[in-house]
Amino acid sequence: MLSVLLATAVGTILGAVAVRVSLAFLNASILVNAAIGITSFFMSAGGMLVGHIVGERFGRAAELMAGIVLCAWAAMIHFQHHSALG
Repeated sequence: MLSVLLATAVGTILGAVAVRVSLAFLNASILVNAAIGITSFFMSAGGMLVGHIVGERFGRAAELMAGIVLCAWAAMIHFQHHSALG
């Protein structure tokens, strides 16, 4: 469980840093950057809590459904991105 938590934390941190660096190039205020960091923390903590509760209740089926949803979401973003380019 600790390795999953660490992987989630690293992924969240990298995503938040990428957004904050982009905002730094746009000269966004420190309050915007702080709000992104705080929001990332609470959304990640909430997601871990909900995932733990749902995982205990539904087990492997919850993992499978989450994987399907994430793959569908990634495919949707991929096709939207490529249709906008071409």
